Amino acid sequence: MLATSDMRKKVRIVVFEGRGRGIVAAEPIKKGELIERSPVLVIPETDRHKIDESILFTYVFMWEKDTTEEDLYSRKGRAGVTLGYTSLCNHSNDPNADFDRLIDESLLDLFAVRDIAEGEEITIDYQMTLWFPGSPSSA
Repeated sequence: MLATSDMRKKVRIVVFEGRGRGIVAAEPIKKGELIERSPVLVIPETDRHKIDESILFTYVFMWEKDTTEEDLYSRKGRAGVTLGYTSLCNHSNDPNADFDRLIDESLLDLFAVRDIAEGEEITIDYQMTLWFPGSPSSA
């Protein structure tokens, strides 16, 4: 397995005007390649309200398999905040990356679903109604 420092060499943080921070490929990344394995801070369901009412809400992942968007907004189930670059991935309807929750290990793997060119933004599908200004579902 790659060390976290080796994986971090694959990406860099950039600021996109009008959109905030995101990550881009610092080198070419092949389809199926692990981009980052992030440790996850798991938020118990009983503490979800503290996270959901803060800026951290925009960075959380649902931390149960097979959860729905309704679960997110009704605070059902645990949430997870990645302690790596993965929480900085922006949304795309045609993403070049996806993630896999390793629930028992409290880890989240970010991997390429197609080849990603150096300098290309790494995006995921948030799999929910988008809430931020300018998004198709916020209009």
